[in-house]
Amino acid sequence: MVASFNKKDNREFFNRNLLFKVVGIIFIVIIFALAVADFKIYQKKNELNAQIKIYQKQIEDIKKSSQTLKAEIANSDSVDYLEKLGYEQFDQTRPGETEYMFVKPVQKTEIASSQSNFLGGKFLSNWFSNAWQWIKSSF
Repeated sequence: MVASFNKKDNREFFNRNLLFKVVGIIFIVIIFALAVADFKIYQKKNELNAQIKIYQKQIEDIKKSSQTLKAEIANSDSVDYLEKLGYEQFDQTRPGETEYMFVKPVQKTEIASSQSNFLGGKFLSNWFSNAWQWIKSSF
């Protein structure tokens, strides 16, 4: 009888140990799942906050444009305002006026820097032609 008593004792210890391990693993899995869910919520919160900032900026821009449109509507009856719009938007001139356009000359340093630019036309084409000549001469 003693031998069978020891057998039951070992079985109970094994079952308790196994139960403790299973409960521990389940607990760890639940904590990991909650951590992943918390991280996803944190990312979503940051995305939504960024969208809110974008929308607030758009609202401010729309308010500013609305104010300028209201000012333009209020000035729409003014002859001076209509004349100003005609000159600015439609390139109109008064009789006897002459328009002058000033063109800035290209400086030599700008030309040299554009030619020495890595993505510029001459440097890149020279490099490719030299590389092609080297390949042809190698074979």
